[in-house]
Amino acid sequence: MSEMENPHQLMQFLQQFEKMYNLVRVVDPLAKRVISITGCSAEMIEDSICYEFWEKNSHCANCVSMRAANENDTFVKIEYNRDKIFMVMATPVILSGRTYIVEMLKDVSETGIVPDLKGKSVEEINQIIESLNQAAITDELTQVYNRRFINEKLPIDLYAVVLNGSVLSAILIDIDDFKQINDTYGHSMGDRVLQKVAGILKNNIQRKGDWVARYGGDEFLVVLPDADLKNARKIAERIRQQVEQETFELRGGTVSTTISCGVSSANPEDGSSAVDFFDRLDQKLYQGKHSGKNSISS
Repeated sequence: MSEMENPHQLMQFLQQFEKMYNLVRVVDPLAKRVISITGCSAEMIEDSICYEFWEKNSHCANCVSMRAANENDTFVKIEYNRDKIFMVMATPVILSGRTYIVEMLKDVSETGIVPDLKGKSVEEINQIIESLNQAAITDELTQVYNRRFINEKLPIDLYAVVLNGSVLSAILIDIDDFKQINDTYGHSMGDRVLQKVAGILKNNIQRKGDWVARYGGDEFLVVLPDADLKNARKIAERIRQQVEQETFELRGGTVSTTISCGVSSANPEDGSSAVDFFDRLDQKLYQGKHSGKNSISS
């Protein structure tokens, strides 16, 4: 990561790329704002939102700038707007002790980097690019979001809690005795259980902004913006009951299982980082698992 003492140094840094890319901009990855660099200051440009360039109404699910910030490295993705395909390279820089992202956008429409686009309509091209970007943040087995999406999305949702004076709740879910299912019935049955549980989770989050992701192994995370702890517990209980009543079948074999849930909420006064908030959820889940399983702890 490059470290700049002042905006003048950052300007000199950006000028190196003027001939290499069609557009170079500086972005605050959490606020999703484009930064204006002057000779003595770095300020957000009022009403300049990074995703407006892509003609979208909300931030990208596969946000390359959040990934660059989280992993302190440079990453590349493909995006599309105004009949052009862009390669976006995002690299973190430190300016006055704070992390920003330099986004370098290069028009690669005629390079063939994304094949089979000739003769496609704007809608078809958008769908192809969106499919490529969605694949990067989707768990292949369960078709819910993956761990990478959690790392990129949860900090943004928690930032919105502080910015908007709202609330957010989340449910961390663990399948009870999942190792025993794998050991007794085989990994194919274990995969079947994961897929069905993921389907139950998706069916119980219908509001815009709610999302579910596979954290890893047999753990899932459900995030509920604008939901308080009471409503989150209701959703968790509904999910718990549905999993308990479900029968999982594979090649004539059947198995049943239960889940344990940890539930927690964040409000503007918390000021919790994504790591702190997830730790609270994990502690609640741990309490539930050690109080008899098939339970909800909040």
